[in-house]
Amino acid sequence: MSWHQSTARKRIEKLISDAPHIEVEKFNDDYLPLYKQNMIKNDALGNARTPPLFGLPLGKAIVVDTVQVYVNIVNYDDYKIDDGQETEAAHAKALKFLHFHYSACDRVMETSAAQRVDFHDGRMHAVIIDTTGEGVTDKTIADAFAFIRDLRWVANQANNRLAKNRFTAKFRVGVDIGPCVAINNGTGTEQEPMFLGSPANHAAKLACGDEAGIYVSDKVRLKFNIVGLGDSEALKRLDESVFENIVMTKNLTEGLQFNEEQVPRGLDDILSNWNRDIINGNFPNPTNPNFAFGYKEPPLKEIDFADLMPSNSIRMPLASLFADLSGFTNYVDNSIAKGEIADAVKALYVIRQELQHVLEDDFGGRKVRFIGDCIHGLIAIGTKDAIDPSKTIINTAACAGGLRDSFELCQMLLRNIHQLGLAIGVEYGETPISRIGIRGDRSVRIASSLATTKSERLQQECGLNDTKFGPNALHIMPASLIDLIDHNGLTANLSYDDVVDGSVMGDLVDLTAPYNKTLSNRPVEKPRAHAKLK
Repeated sequence: MSWHQSTARKRIEKLISDAPHIEVEKFNDDYLPLYKQNMIKNDALGNARTPPLFGLPLGKAIVVDTVQVYVNIVNYDDYKIDDGQETEAAHAKALKFLHFHYSACDRVMETSAAQRVDFHDGRMHAVIIDTTGEGVTDKTIADAFAFIRDLRWVANQANNRLAKNRFTAKFRVGVDIGPCVAINNGTGTEQEPMFLGSPANHAAKLACGDEAGIYVSDKVRLKFNIVGLGDSEALKRLDESVFENIVMTKNLTEGLQFNEEQVPRGLDDILSNWNRDIINGNFPNPTNPNFAFGYKEPPLKEIDFADLMPSNSIRMPLASLFADLSGFTNYVDNSIAKGEIADAVKALYVIRQELQHVLEDDFGGRKVRFIGDCIHGLIAIGTKDAIDPSKTIINTAACAGGLRDSFELCQMLLRNIHQLGLAIGVEYGETPISRIGIRGDRSVRIASSLATTKSERLQQECGLNDTKFGPNALHIMPASLIDLIDHNGLTANLSYDDVVDGSVMGDLVDLTAPYNKTLSNRPVEKPRAHAKLK
């Protein structure tokens, strides 16, 4: 398993050549009228409706005003552990917890203005699209707040009535507003809708933290003349009474009927219909799926997520890797301002596809999903009987180097992306892999453990072109590789040749490739992290 400069360069050149021509449209002026016409045709034919902006052709990029909502379950990690241990039983419990809440989220969205973009670990991304053509209005934000209120109420009541209080969730919600670029470059059952731009990125950051509550941007606060702007946690957290007042004003304006708990009667219907579907056998009971775990012989690229379900899941030791395009949000915002959206979308298309090629084709890993401009991948090296931890980490480090080398090739061959970097986090641990939530195409690919959570956090701690390894990875890393990093697991500009050079080369699984010094025109590297300690 190895990376080759010539192979990567040919791949990237072909990706650039084959990349679709990007047509940039405005949502209200160009996209919405045609969408409405298609919906009329679908209704006449009895076809199911699809939400706006989902299933977009690869060549479409739609500029749209949005409310971006991230819902983070802050106590999710608590469900991964039993008596301080990350056991198989704890993993089954954690996936049941997510399975239940993913199902609740989707059922609420079926009756709301919100559309699901993605689920990732204990976090859901939803969007509310403004259709007025006037920018994000107070009503659109109120629609988003109503969705948040409905989700929290349904999750709480479903936990009480259907799950006997086994799946109590604490939600932290991040909300921001503004224009984004909607694209989709997924295929088949692995659709990857995404919204590029700072509102989505900022909402995700607002949802990060340990304290539950609703956290909103200054732009949201200004819309409702809420006193206090700034970065402090206290100012970002929206007072619950203000939140409820905005939602109640919207409900009263629309003339909604309420039950004795001052909740719109439609929410009771969600729970009643959900319970009826369970009783009638139309849907499995989401509180008690039978998670059965098996081992997957490497390479993990052979995993077909379409075959996975709670009763056919995987659990095994592996390396989790997150690689994120540093600076991409600012790059997109500048591209929107300069009218260069097509170049940004094409660059993302090429870079993401090449990162997936490196992960899967060069190192036998498996992409779980793209999360915006970030790729989450899994790698394991071993036999039909067991995983070799040390070789797994060596090859994951080599993969991280290959990802960075390919990214630098992309920078050489594409226009105006020199300001971007690639930040990578790696951790090792026992990890379950499955599909959960509503069945069919709407079910969600999942690889979730303390290792996956840690690797994502490590990536977030990285500088522009850093790679950072977690404590489990460091514990099983051979001395020849540890010499490349500092005591915190951090190294700068890690390349493929750095990993395969010297004594480490003998530990690699695939020695058939000739040793190749790559990228002779690489930019001058900053000092490596371990050098700073000497």
